[in-house]
Amino acid sequence: MGENLTHKTFKGFFWQFGGTIFQTFLQLGVLFVLARLISKAEFGIVQSALVVVGLSQLLSQMGVGPALVQKANLTPIHIRVASTISLILSVVFFLIVFLCSGLLANFFNMPELQHVLKVVAILFIIEGITTVSQSLLLREMKQKVLVKISFISYLVGYGIVAIVLSYYGFGLWSLIIGQLIQSLLKCILSFIKCKHSITPSFSKKEAKELLYYGGGFTIAKLFNYLALQGDNIITGRYLGPDALGVYSRAYAIMVKPVGLIGDSIDKALFPAMAARQNQPDRLIEAFINGSKMISFLCIPISCVLIFSSKEIINVLLGSKWGETVIPLQILTAGLIFRMGYKMGDCLSRATGNVYSRAKRQFVYAVCVILGCYIGSRWGIIGVAFGTLFAVTMNYILMIHLSLNILKINWVYFLKRTLSELHIAVLLALLFIAIISLAREFIASDFMILLFSYGIYGIGVMVLFYYFSKKLSFLAVLPFKGVLNKITKRS
Repeated sequence: MGENLTHKTFKGFFWQFGGTIFQTFLQLGVLFVLARLISKAEFGIVQSALVVVGLSQLLSQMGVGPALVQKANLTPIHIRVASTISLILSVVFFLIVFLCSGLLANFFNMPELQHVLKVVAILFIIEGITTVSQSLLLREMKQKVLVKISFISYLVGYGIVAIVLSYYGFGLWSLIIGQLIQSLLKCILSFIKCKHSITPSFSKKEAKELLYYGGGFTIAKLFNYLALQGDNIITGRYLGPDALGVYSRAYAIMVKPVGLIGDSIDKALFPAMAARQNQPDRLIEAFINGSKMISFLCIPISCVLIFSSKEIINVLLGSKWGETVIPLQILTAGLIFRMGYKMGDCLSRATGNVYSRAKRQFVYAVCVILGCYIGSRWGIIGVAFGTLFAVTMNYILMIHLSLNILKINWVYFLKRTLSELHIAVLLALLFIAIISLAREFIASDFMILLFSYGIYGIGVMVLFYYFSKKLSFLAVLPFKGVLNKITKRS
């Protein structure tokens, strides 16, 4: 049973990781095209709309989806009640955002935002229907199915519809329609792959069970969302749509590794940790190995993004987005903390410590809003530094919570986690040397990236081959035996 769960966990991780890689390249390709067809201000307006909708969506679901994943003894009644609650709340918040669109537009000082919000509010209804199907697929650890659905939805919504519409001059509406198509397709495909009863039903007992966990989850998620979007809110409110457009593109590039690694680990480990919530020794090992893996990956990735940011911006967005370089570098410096906190976040949800998590996310949100508000006096660079400060504080708070849950101390955690990071530092220094050499002999930004990433990729594989036996966290992976055979070290 344990081995099977471990296998499913890492199989889910690699499906999520691999799928995210493909989707990341697709998103970068879409960004490459749209950045040349849509203005900074239009990106800023759409970003503001998605901030409002995303915040409201958190409240409209009340955490019923994660509650379905975490629930130890799930019954069909729980599923029907969850569907009913989700749909009712979605309709309520659709009406709230639709009717308050004018007030929200005034808050952001963006008159165009009013009509945009009235249209994107439809997302509440769509997401309300999607939530249960997606959660049940995650509970069953069917990451392969989830990855396919996500990829297809994005490909059609943004990769085809948004690009075609932007080419024909639809401007910001191409992004809005693309988002709606993506969400609608995800809803349809999710239900096809995980059919469940949609008959309205209500039971006080089951509703109370779902909403108790879901309420704590939602409170924490609300604060976390305010923290994640606080920089956008401050930038849009005090620096304007042009500045928000620049900052949001830097953030969008920085956050790709978070989705690639952090979210992949989270979606694989959350259901697995929930299943092991009464096995403390196995939870400790899962937490340590997950933290070690994230730290090992983040150091070289941060280095790559920081030292090649100028070339990345020029190739992906074009020279007119040069203001994006420094904010990207600052945001990327906090990548290890942004991804590292996810282990604590995952553990707290899996063990039911959602209200302790909520307290720390409140502090995180305050740090973001305060840090970015003060930083906004120095423009988007100041906002980026404010975000970096807050992300660091959040990491410390969530790791502290995790150590309390696991009943281990900081010395033990740091000793286990930092023991193999010299290899990651070596990988980072290798990239600095390679890209410095490339800049001396190559003029084209695209060719610099192509040469540097190509040579670096080869170097990483060589070092991985040499050090694979020394990376203890790899021992838990299902492909370890295959790796040993490949390297002829078994």
